[in-house]
Amino acid sequence: MRPVLVLATDSREPSGLGTHMVTLGLSLVHQFDIVIACQDDERGRAFLQSAARSGLRIKSFSPDDLPRFGKWLKTSGAALLHVHAGIGWEGHDLVRLGKAVGLPVLRTEHLPYLLTSKVQQAEYAAMLLSVDRVIAVSQDVADTYADRIGRFRIAVIPNGIVPPAPSQGSRAAVRAELGLAESAPLVLTIARFTTQKDHASLLKAVPYVLLQHPDARFVFVGEGPERDRIADSVHKAGLEKTVTLLGGRGDVPDLLTAADLFVLPSLFEGLPLVLLEAMAVGVPIVGTAVDGIIEAVGVDHPFLVKAGDPLLLAAAIGIALGDAVAARAAGSAGRSRFLRHFQADRMAKQTSAQYADLLAPSLLTSEAWFS
Repeated sequence: MRPVLVLATDSREPSGLGTHMVTLGLSLVHQFDIVIACQDDERGRAFLQSAARSGLRIKSFSPDDLPRFGKWLKTSGAALLHVHAGIGWEGHDLVRLGKAVGLPVLRTEHLPYLLTSKVQQAEYAAMLLSVDRVIAVSQDVADTYADRIGRFRIAVIPNGIVPPAPSQGSRAAVRAELGLAESAPLVLTIARFTTQKDHASLLKAVPYVLLQHPDARFVFVGEGPERDRIADSVHKAGLEKTVTLLGGRGDVPDLLTAADLFVLPSLFEGLPLVLLEAMAVGVPIVGTAVDGIIEAVGVDHPFLVKAGDPLLLAAAIGIALGDAVAARAAGSAGRSRFLRHFQADRMAKQTSAQYADLLAPSLLTSEAWFS
């Protein structure tokens, strides 16, 4: 019988974090009986439904009645609890709950240490007393926690993904759906509309790009709290014919196939999954020189710029669109880097090694564990 592994989060926005959990779970199903757990609210239910469609077991919990979830943990046969936190104040109660019912507890940090409140910092330090191991999704993330945790307790396991399925639509067909000519440069951004992703700076960069590439078209894919504000800014700037907000989409491989350039203008990152998707397809990338993005594309990537600077962002986009040879070389290098460093099976093997450190030897006797 496989050990029961519970992957849990109380994040209110389990987007990339949730994708990571499902990818990890699916990569470990030959070793564990996987349960994905999330709180019972609108976004949590949508995430759990998606996890269930992928074939994983799911469990919802109410943040107002965690003792009930604790009783379930105790009777579920769980061998280990792995808590995933999108930001430093998340997951505290889940960690303590897991330790209270006698489980080994791991915690993955998906973003850099961002806590500035002394109270929140103290709460984080207290929570760590119930954690057996902390995992960081990139070395850059680990470095921000080092002084808070101590490096001996941090395991760096970079994010990994399963390469996107081949596009189901031709480049021409996808562009036709978008009302875009085959020769027009398509600049694609896929990210939740939050201040972290800084769509505002990208939007300010657009008019400067148009001075060099007047037929360029920008497509923003995603949902989030800042979407209406960005849509209003597009209208006020008179850029409705140049900038399209598509909302959430399920055809990311098709969109990447149609794109000439992928742009991620984030102010900070952990190790963004969507960037790995673009790298896997070989799309040239313009990104900000922040932790996580640098680690993904490499320090020698030619199209990295200072975060929050629309002029520098516009210049990098303009150069990438104007130099097809350099752009193709960057895209090819990105794909090679993805294949070497950021695949899901590597992430799963490194994570299962952390589990093996914490689980009783009697739970590791299955032949599947060593396969």
